[in-house]
Amino acid sequence: MNSYIAYFDSLGFEYIFNHTNFEHQRLMAALAGETKRVATEVPQWSILRARANPQRFPEIWVFESDIPHEELNKLSEEDPQMLANAIRKCGHCVFKTPREDSVIV
Repeated sequence: MNSYIAYFDSLGFEYIFNHTNFEHQRLMAALAGETKRVATEVPQWSILRARANPQRFPEIWVFESDIPHEELNKLSEEDPQMLANAIRKCGHCVFKTPREDSVIV
């Protein structure tokens, strides 16, 4: 299983990042008794970018998958809605700009 971070909005996918290697480095450091901290969290610039573009309704999700990174990138271009729905079903939401129901008066 690989661990991924996905950032997408109403215009499509910004990125899908495989952070499995960072998890492995963190585990190895812990087993070696090192205090070195390996960054595994969602980059703060991603959250800042999402907050700066609320009109695009950005979402950041963390999920695990057996699908290779290259194939996920291909799916994000060919059928982004299907991939976003699948990520929403199996992933964990890190950030989401909620859509407001509009009422025409």
